[in-house]
Amino acid sequence: MTVLRVKNVGKCFREYGSEWHRFARWFGFSIRPSSEAWVLRGVDFTLQPGESLGVVGINGAGKSTLLKIIAGTLQPSEGQVEINGVVAAILELAMGFNPELSGRQNAYYGLGLMGLLHAEIEQLMSCLEEFAEIGDYFDEPVRIYSTGMQMRVAFAVVTARRPDLLIVDEALSVGDMYFQQKCMAKIREFQRQGTSLLLVTHDPGSVRALCDRAVLLDSGSVIKIGDASETMDYYQSFRVCLLYTSDAADERSSVD
Repeated sequence: MTVLRVKNVGKCFREYGSEWHRFARWFGFSIRPSSEAWVLRGVDFTLQPGESLGVVGINGAGKSTLLKIIAGTLQPSEGQVEINGVVAAILELAMGFNPELSGRQNAYYGLGLMGLLHAEIEQLMSCLEEFAEIGDYFDEPVRIYSTGMQMRVAFAVVTARRPDLLIVDEALSVGDMYFQQKCMAKIREFQRQGTSLLLVTHDPGSVRALCDRAVLLDSGSVIKIGDASETMDYYQSFRVCLLYTSDAADERSSVD
């Protein structure tokens, strides 16, 4: 059974002449927006149990928007997303954490939102604390954490139990190499048990190490999808072409 199916997904951000125009749209009135910006258009792919897909592209390509739609924090303007199973996602570092609460308190809250009962959370808490490895800081307010410490707790919470689909947006690029390797080992363990992975990163090594396939986005559209290594080679060449084009444009501008 397919874990994830993304069917012709698009996202458009619209602006209106006034908030009253926006409200009127909600009640079925046909009011044209003053401007439209499509950040995704016609995105299609599927993900099978245990399969992993890297999502790559330059900044502004639409990667994070796509992941937010799949995770359900954004609604698509067109198309559909079908998910079968439990989803766990790290979309933004410590997203949803209350900075005034401790890491432990935020972990209780986060696991509760994931549907775990209090007794289940109690059983998982010691393992979660051990995995995060931040010592006494686990009971200190999150506002005093470094970004690496936030990533440790966030990743520990999201992976406290095995999901059917794990979504990670750039979180592995934060923190020390030791913990990055620890996270990758955890992901590989989940993959062996049947978890599917959707990974956004600028690190070609992570895509090649963790992903079977990769999809390259540019300006919100899929320009290549296929084997991870082949797609990353194409992406590297694509970036060089963009850099060359940009440098040439700058040079012509300076001459003019």
